[in-house]
Amino acid sequence: MEKVKILSWPDFYRDRVRNREYDEYFRKKYARFLTEIILNIKRLSNPMFGEVVLKEEGCGIGSVVKNLSRFYPELPKELTEEERNGNTGDVAKIIFADLDSGILDLCRDNTRFVYSSRYLEKVPRFYTRENIMEKKFFEPGTMVVTHGVLEHFSDPDITRILSTYEDSCVSFQAHYVPTSGYREPSFGDERLLPVDYWCSLVKPDYYIVDNGGLDLYMFKYGEQIKKAV
Repeated sequence: MEKVKILSWPDFYRDRVRNREYDEYFRKKYARFLTEIILNIKRLSNPMFGEVVLKEEGCGIGSVVKNLSRFYPELPKELTEEERNGNTGDVAKIIFADLDSGILDLCRDNTRFVYSSRYLEKVPRFYTRENIMEKKFFEPGTMVVTHGVLEHFSDPDITRILSTYEDSCVSFQAHYVPTSGYREPSFGDERLLPVDYWCSLVKPDYYIVDNGGLDLYMFKYGEQIKKAV
């Protein structure tokens, strides 16, 4: 049987939209990444810092935010019963950003029923067409998340992207990239780099290596947050 040739990012993602099996796979594989994001939402949503604006950049079909909502009730012992009891004003707004209009259409479709659990229930969501390398406006308390994005850029472009987050309104960054532990790129122009290379390039405050060395999660706090704590 002849393989179907994938020509574009919308082609690559289309069969994952509203795909329960893929979502379950995503939550299981990236559970440690999702856990860390939720714990930092809890840490940063308080009277001192205010509510979090959760922004998924290079959002694809919005899998991180969609699965945060569904993963939250399953989160293990890190949360108290009170914290686990739904969204208590943690997140004020959700923003999905991507340059590809076709991808944003798929993202809208995929996140239509994102609030299938109490967490993130009734939080307004917005979709915006943006170039990830260009300077943009951030609202106070913005938490930026990228998943499988940075590895598609050159070192100078990654540095340029990260420089856009050097903004007093960006409180936290969470980035996932595949490492050189994978033998072949999954799609597109992925650069599969070693953990040490990524860390020297991104300079995270801390990082986690997951899934037997295949996956790398890098986390950075905004300068305002570092000064406050």
